[in-house]
Amino acid sequence: MNNDVNNMLDNLGKNPLGGLSVNVATILKFPLVLILFGNVLFAALLFLRSRILADTFESSSIGIVKAIITIYLITTIIGSIIAVLFLLVG
Repeated sequence: MNNDVNNMLDNLGKNPLGGLSVNVATILKFPLVLILFGNVLFAALLFLRSRILADTFESSSIGIVKAIITIYLITTIIGSIIAVLFLLVG
């Protein structure tokens, strides 16, 4: 009986869920991942809209616009992957 009382007193300040803890930082990570996903989705939709616009109208500067939007899409995807990795590590 004395051993049970000592065991209860030793576990008094510990988390009852066995190491599962919720932090403010972990709560804020989920919305940030959703925002990053929305940013990538916006870049993809912008890319598709520019492709449709390029097929609809003839212009001399359409190639430049396609290149700029393609670079924007690639940098957005790479930046979002790096940001998600930092969120997971931190």
